Amino acid sequence: MPVLFDWILVVLVAVVWPLFEYFWLWPRHVRAVEAGDPTARSRVYAQTIFEQWGLTAAVLALTFALARPLASLGLRPPQGWISAVAITITMAYAILIVLQARALARKPATRARFRKRIQPLRALLPHTPGEFRRFILLSITAGICEELLFRGYLVWVLQSLIGLWPAAIVSMVVFGLGHAYQGRAHAPRAFLAGVFLGLLALGTRSILPGMALHALIDAGSGWVTHLTVRDGDDAEPAAKPDDLEVGPLAHEGSGLR
Repeated sequence: MPVLFDWILVVLVAVVWPLFEYFWLWPRHVRAVEAGDPTARSRVYAQTIFEQWGLTAAVLALTFALARPLASLGLRPPQGWISAVAITITMAYAILIVLQARALARKPATRARFRKRIQPLRALLPHTPGEFRRFILLSITAGICEELLFRGYLVWVLQSLIGLWPAAIVSMVVFGLGHAYQGRAHAPRAFLAGVFLGLLALGTRSILPGMALHALIDAGSGWVTHLTVRDGDDAEPAAKPDDLEVGPLAHEGSGLR
């Protein structure tokens, strides 16, 4: 059963952390990027990595201190036929990312069109090779830490109070609200991704498939968007209506949350 410190951690993860990022970290970061600070993106990547691993370390420390099984966090081999589906989806997404990258390389007009779509997330997405390398570390961190915190720990604590499925739904909502800084165009996609990952964790009784898929989605998104923005905003001609439309998840980076 959860103890007092569990509820303190839940408040930090589900309330304090999202509010801190929405009202302070993200506006401050956007101002730094708009002011031309060349270290702004790398700095916010590092800060977010530190935050997520710090919270994850606290959860794991409490788990070990109270001799709880790692399975309580969903850290166990996936079970059931849905595991095969999860592997198939992960492989399919990896192929999709490669196809999108090839399409962007062949069609300058598509890159221009895609750049326009991801403009609201310009402050978040990696532009330089150094930023891209750090973004990959952020993607891996988000895959591991966010799945453990939201699909593992938060669900485990809340289910003691309201049951498994209501706890999972609350976790999905909190995860979506944590991406509200991405705006109306992109935050709903992050919410839907969280719903899918939550259902995946429930179906496999494990957060490990979600960790792999989450990290791949974020890293793949960072790669595709980096290929798009690295040429500069004025390097491409205007897009034509019949240009290839890239996939719906290709612009969903890991970001702050």
